[in-house]
Amino acid sequence: MNMKPELTQDQQQHMSAAQIQSLHILAMPADALQELLQKESEENPFMEYQPSSSAGGAEEYLNFVAAPEKDTVKNFILEQLNPQQFSKPHWALLSYLAACVDDSGFLTITEQDLTAKFPLPPGLFASCLQTLQGLHPVGICAYDIRECLKLQLQHNHKLSPLLTTLIDDHLSDIAANNLNSLCHLLHSSKAEIMTAINMIKKLNPSPLKGLFEKTDTYVVPDVIIRLTPEGHETILNDSWVASYSLSDYYINMMQTATDPDVKSYFQQKYNRAYMLIHNIEQRRKTLITLTNAIWNWQYTYIQQHHVTRPMTLKNIADLTGLHISTISRSTKDKYVQTPWSTVSFKSLFQSPLLQKGKEGLCKNSIKKALRTLIDTERPDAPYSDLQLVELLQSRHAMTVSRRAIQKYRNALCIPNSYERKHS
Repeated sequence: MNMKPELTQDQQQHMSAAQIQSLHILAMPADALQELLQKESEENPFMEYQPSSSAGGAEEYLNFVAAPEKDTVKNFILEQLNPQQFSKPHWALLSYLAACVDDSGFLTITEQDLTAKFPLPPGLFASCLQTLQGLHPVGICAYDIRECLKLQLQHNHKLSPLLTTLIDDHLSDIAANNLNSLCHLLHSSKAEIMTAINMIKKLNPSPLKGLFEKTDTYVVPDVIIRLTPEGHETILNDSWVASYSLSDYYINMMQTATDPDVKSYFQQKYNRAYMLIHNIEQRRKTLITLTNAIWNWQYTYIQQHHVTRPMTLKNIADLTGLHISTISRSTKDKYVQTPWSTVSFKSLFQSPLLQKGKEGLCKNSIKKALRTLIDTERPDAPYSDLQLVELLQSRHAMTVSRRAIQKYRNALCIPNSYERKHS
């Protein structure tokens, strides 16, 4: 073996402590940033910080989103509707009623309850109720289990007088399996009663049960967008972290200090405080730049409730000149409040699934097309998943697998073709 030393060049990139801190602050939500400033002010004499519980300049426009389990149900319902197809009073009542649907899918307010609070135009409540009870999953917005079960049978054109009687008056007998008693009371054969009971047992007594996980947290938007006569204004919801600055008193002490050790200590603390403030300001500029770019890209979707326009990290990187990793960190676990709703930044990013000489299509586009096809199918001959694959390809130029159709169907709470068939 030939043992002799050799010189080689190896280029490596190392991140400085300041760069690491910058990335860390970029990913922080506003409340974590407040804690960081509080801690630094306690440890560093150069950091002056006055915490506040006020929302500051954003207070006028800030909407704290209600507990997600309530908003999730409301949004789930309203996302199935196009607001442009309804008058303003109609849409306002639809939105109000959607907020009165509980976690199981039942409507918790009656027309009498509502008219006791304020007058309604004749027929408006009934029209809205019919619209809501026609949504998916079938049985949603019923007042109780009995109405929910009958809505499902009506949807499939299978509600008979026997089924109506069983549901209205004998659910407890069905639960206790009192077949002989039911046959005697209803003057029906055991085979007829068993067939009807089996049909009822296949129904869903709680349309939304298990669909949404409960949580006690509230969503606080990190960025607020409000409309102005000139266009829009982007407001960072971090003004409530209050004021922070470098201490003039300690800066003067550092400049007049003569002891090398004292001066070195002051310089170290000064650099730390200065870098923290610099990185916070950089975070603010980055968030505003990103929000404006995302707003411009997804404006039609946010304003008109259209499907999300395909948007990737690279699209926004090309618009802003920021690195993809910077965009990812900046938008992680953050929410933006628009004039119409509060959404996560993450939900606005949708990778295109295909390209056909035009803008790419994302999963929300496919879901919308899928729902349109199913809503317009013949009740007595619903499309199979294979037919839906072919229709999406021929009518919308969407290449989707049969497995994907099933996945999107389940996400939309749409049953298979057998369960959708009306006799």
